[in-house]
Amino acid sequence: MREKYRTFLSMVAITFIMLAAVLIMYTFSVQSSVDTVQKDIETNNLNRVQFVVNSLDQSLDRLNMLSISMETDNSIALLRSVDVMSSYEQVQLIQNIATRVNLQSLSEGWNNKISIYSTLLKQWIISSEMGMKAPIVNSNNTGWHFDKASDKYYKYKVMPQTIIRLEFPRSNLEDIVENSHQGENESVFYNTNGDSITRKKASPVTSNIVKEIAKHLQPTSGSETVSVNEEKYIVNYVYSHQLGWYLIDFMPLDRALQPIRFTQIWFYASCIMLFIAGITIIVVLFRKVQIPILALLKGVRLLKHGDFSYRIQRESSNEFDFLYGQFNDMAGQIEDLIEKVYKEKIVAREAVLKQLQAQINPHFLYNCLFFINNMTRLGNEEAVTAMTQNLAEYFRYTTRLDEPMTTLEKEMGIIRNYLKIQSLRMDRLSYQIEFPEELKTVPIPKLLIQPLVENSIIHGIETKRDSGVIHVSIKRIEHGICIRIDDDGKGMSTNDIHALKARISKPPIDTVGCALWNISERLRIHDPVNSHLEFEQSPLGGLRVQLHWSLEPQPKENME
Repeated sequence: MREKYRTFLSMVAITFIMLAAVLIMYTFSVQSSVDTVQKDIETNNLNRVQFVVNSLDQSLDRLNMLSISMETDNSIALLRSVDVMSSYEQVQLIQNIATRVNLQSLSEGWNNKISIYSTLLKQWIISSEMGMKAPIVNSNNTGWHFDKASDKYYKYKVMPQTIIRLEFPRSNLEDIVENSHQGENESVFYNTNGDSITRKKASPVTSNIVKEIAKHLQPTSGSETVSVNEEKYIVNYVYSHQLGWYLIDFMPLDRALQPIRFTQIWFYASCIMLFIAGITIIVVLFRKVQIPILALLKGVRLLKHGDFSYRIQRESSNEFDFLYGQFNDMAGQIEDLIEKVYKEKIVAREAVLKQLQAQINPHFLYNCLFFINNMTRLGNEEAVTAMTQNLAEYFRYTTRLDEPMTTLEKEMGIIRNYLKIQSLRMDRLSYQIEFPEELKTVPIPKLLIQPLVENSIIHGIETKRDSGVIHVSIKRIEHGICIRIDDDGKGMSTNDIHALKARISKPPIDTVGCALWNISERLRIHDPVNSHLEFEQSPLGGLRVQLHWSLEPQPKENME
């Protein structure tokens, strides 16, 4: 079955292999592009977040530098002896310091406040708000801290007899978060103690992303891809060493890769269209190429099995129509050639049959003339007359070689005439012929049975001194008819029967055994399977000869 569809299956395999190769190459290319774009996005976002955090750290550094520069200021230095000054001098000093502090705060360009506490006066010389409490400073209180009451971040700078408080509002960080928002990017400040600063219109998934990324935070910076609600996000974070907070930035991965995904969808849609086109081409090829090939293969197979009348009737509306015509012409020529060869075989077969029949007729004529000669010598005119009449009927029957076939009724009539002649010659001979009425019209070759009856008389009855019996019977069997000839002559032993079978299987060297060989050859030509001779000992005491003749001849491949 596979051999019939080898070309078609090869074309289908090539089509699918090409589509698979294109899909694999494009998928690999798209995946490489996605990885590259994702890495570029992570790098760009990380650089942007790093820039924002660096700007924040620089602003905080400037505040620290401001406190250091104030430490060397002459007005601030006078606070070390403020307790020995008069009230007027103290007021003048405080006004000068306030002016300098305001100028310093405004020059920073960042919303901040500077407060100064005098440990000698035990009060705030300059304060950012009313009612500020005395500062509590210890060695572990050097970094930035958040005051929830004032919503500000603060830091203390301790100098001799003076404490400087640097502070900036939480709104500064909120502004950074708001300004960091670009398109799909979302930013959030996060502290490891769980505090966070987000936009007012922050994404609903911000808290979930912060929880996920908190498990992977490193002391410096990094990038991670987290999944929230079955959606992937690119998360970048940078640690602020000055503030001790993380600035986290994230964006949906699919939206970042949307142009590539869009192109990918179009490509897969194109692949589906190509696949449909490939299937269409395969169907067209199957109908226009494979089916015509199968039709030609069917025709060749039928020709191989002897059906030379087969013709291809279909139309393909392409080059196969020409092949159909050529095949039909070839089949017609082969059929004509086979018919000619078959007719020649039939003619040759009839010639062989006529030759064999001609070999039988002289043999029988010789025996009959010898009998007439004997009867004439004995002066038996009645026997001569009977013999002459029977010979006339016999030769009228046998000399018509244009009709080698006859009916069983006519053939048995000749047998009856022959046995009458023999019974006239031998008074001790008796015979019996039996065959059903329905077998009278069965076709059979001329002079097929007579030589067997003749052999029974010559080799069986004539050698006896007493009376003899010939019994001829015919019956219907599976493949045709069986003609049985029994005699009560001297018979043959088992070894003699085997020797006889071996002798008639080969062409005779002389006239001995010619009749049996002729009959055997005629049976073999007719049907080598179901037509043959059998020899066995007869219940009458002599020899039984059985002739099997098939009524439906089997085809013979190697006819000689």
